[in-house]
Amino acid sequence: MALGAILFALMNFFARLASSSASWMTVGGVRALIGALVALGVARLRRTSVVANDKKAVFWRSLFGTLAMGTTFYALSSRTLPLGDTVTLLNLTPVFLAVLAPFVLRERTSMPLAFALLLSLGGVMLIVHPSFGWDASIASAGPSARTTATFAVLAAFFSSIAMMMLRRVGRTENPEAIAVHFSLFAGCVLTALSVFDLRLPTLRDAGFIALAGICAGFAQLAMTRAYTLERAARVSGVGYLSVVASALLGAAVLGERPAVAAIAGMALVIGGGLVVTFMRDAHESKVD
Repeated sequence: MALGAILFALMNFFARLASSSASWMTVGGVRALIGALVALGVARLRRTSVVANDKKAVFWRSLFGTLAMGTTFYALSSRTLPLGDTVTLLNLTPVFLAVLAPFVLRERTSMPLAFALLLSLGGVMLIVHPSFGWDASIASAGPSARTTATFAVLAAFFSSIAMMMLRRVGRTENPEAIAVHFSLFAGCVLTALSVFDLRLPTLRDAGFIALAGICAGFAQLAMTRAYTLERAARVSGVGYLSVVASALLGAAVLGERPAVAAIAGMALVIGGGLVVTFMRDAHESKVD
């Protein structure tokens, strides 16, 4: 999973670089289509079918996955929020899963969960508040920090719904089929939307788009493999390495310097996510 986390961090980094001349819809669309090619290649090697059995369930998973991908790349394209802060907000997915679980999965809310939610909420406030006044020389005209943060949180929310649907779809479909349908659906939708903001990327940014798609495709495979070999808590815990790696890349290459309060907020969000993840893993162990 460490490899997957680093690859996801590189995807975030390359997506932000590519957004200098390309629209977020173009970046997202190409990333999705490359992901579909990777999934098709793996399916071919494993000789597995990519035909969906439950087409309705696969459609809803693809729809919410596309909403998550679209809002993710919109947030990543904005330079009014440091990359590390944006990626931290994108990693609120485990917290949203814990919030939705009592309603969708009929699980009770425990005291550790409530504590984790408070930690994460406090972290979000620390990240967002100082970022409103963030003024870096690389910041360009675009959506405000508030708008960027809102879309990043929305991406985490949509991702949590997509993940819950993935659990249901996974009972009847193989991973390659799910990945192919989702990637093709997202690729078509985002590519169609890019017509409203037609911009020809520079040769350099076109390379960054391709690199973002390749990193994302192999990161998805690494993550899927990790979850089949190790408990969810350990995998998710290592997954937060992408937040640290993204922040370091933003600081070293993009010249972004998050405020001290924002760094503290990142730590709180990661801490809350780890509490939720390990709590769920302990519960699953008792059930097993």
